[in-house]
Amino acid sequence: MKDKRILKDFETSKMSLNIYTSPLLALFFVYVSEFIASLFFGLSFLALIGLFSSLGVGGQRIADFLQALFHNISDRVSDVHLIFELLSFGFIILTVFRWTRKVEKRPIRTLGFYKENFLSALFKGYGLGLFLFIVTLVGLVVLGQYHFDSLHLDTYSLAFTLFTIPFWILQGTAEELVTRAWLIPQLAKRTNLKVAIVISSSLFTLLHLGNSGITPLSAMNLFLFGIAMALYLLKTDTIWGIGGIHGAWNFAQGNLFGILVSGQQSGTSIMEFTPQGNQDWLSGGSFGIEGSIMTSLVLLLLIAYLAYQLKKENERM
Repeated sequence: MKDKRILKDFETSKMSLNIYTSPLLALFFVYVSEFIASLFFGLSFLALIGLFSSLGVGGQRIADFLQALFHNISDRVSDVHLIFELLSFGFIILTVFRWTRKVEKRPIRTLGFYKENFLSALFKGYGLGLFLFIVTLVGLVVLGQYHFDSLHLDTYSLAFTLFTIPFWILQGTAEELVTRAWLIPQLAKRTNLKVAIVISSSLFTLLHLGNSGITPLSAMNLFLFGIAMALYLLKTDTIWGIGGIHGAWNFAQGNLFGILVSGQQSGTSIMEFTPQGNQDWLSGGSFGIEGSIMTSLVLLLLIAYLAYQLKKENERM
């Protein structure tokens, strides 16, 4: 697998971190970028109101309008919070881009952002993400662990749900960029590919351990998801596919089917499914479907398939 473009292109990097510093830098990318994003959005809104207020009567009217608008959408606070939270992941991407260009002195495309057939790779990944989640949900519905509650086809619900799609892709791509496309080549150079995948998947799990409702089973599923995405990255040799899978999975959970996303609410959705009974190991409990043994099964099947495909690919070489 050393012939993979994303691994070979890392050789152009002017800085190679070790097995300890690279995961720490990945954590820095995530937490510092999220802090900067929160600070930026908060100060920008206050500065905007202050700017218009200083422009006299006309400016004050605009400032009053902005404040009134913010007040009027208070009943949609979860939706507004979701969009800003997802948008903040763009700062993570920009931070990694800047590090790659300024410190490692290599092109952004070497992170897996190759132009060739990128839309096809993104759509295939997105379709696979939707398929995986729907299969998991259907299995749980059949087992009586999830129940369909309601369908929302009003204009706002439809518009907001569609509006979230690119933001979920942004969020998924940011997490895949840090924990897979950037980190795995770093680690693989200093250790080997298997160790790199295990460490990157462990870091991905660590980033979610503070989420509400986390359990040992949901933590294991996060680790398995990391393994699956690492293998898909190697199979496709591009970041577009795993960004699509990750974005589609979270979108389907939250704004399509109204299920908790890693223990967190995601606002308005087209449908609502709720867990039934008290078998959290099967339904996922308060962490959502990602805490279910059904998710474990689906991910293990995906990992087995991808590992088989990569093995066949290596044998042909």
